[in-house]
Amino acid sequence: MQNITIRPAVLEDAEALVHIMIAAWRSAFRGILSDAVIEKYTDFEGCRAMFSQLLSADFGVLYLALLEERPMGLLCLVPESPEEARIEALLTIPDAWGRGVGPALMETALEAAHDGGFTSVCVWPFAENHRARRFYEKWGFAPTGRERLGDAPEIEYRRNL
Repeated sequence: MQNITIRPAVLEDAEALVHIMIAAWRSAFRGILSDAVIEKYTDFEGCRAMFSQLLSADFGVLYLALLEERPMGLLCLVPESPEEARIEALLTIPDAWGRGVGPALMETALEAAHDGGFTSVCVWPFAENHRARRFYEKWGFAPTGRERLGDAPEIEYRRNL
């Protein structure tokens, strides 16, 4: 059994979170987002500034996943409404794929949302991110029919707690 630890992220984790985000975005979203968009959102200094700001603010909850003591994934959970939490990001590096890190982060998301008094959780995966959509469906999320356009079309998924 692999040793997976999920803990709240702290300011000193900002650089590890950046590395996770960059690796995840460059692997998972290639072919879904343009190379220019991926490069824009994976600029190291911009990502470090973003995570430092998020870790210094009261915006939601940010978790770091460690596999055998190595940073391998992150979870960002924010309030969508008084009743609903939103998974803003659930990202793992490719080395963590298939090793239980994503499910451990999802368990953390659902538990944190429940403990926070939320009655449902939503997430907006890219429409073309079939791997992520299968993952969410496996966890009981279902499409709501809502869509939004941005750098690529996204579909809202929701699960009641």
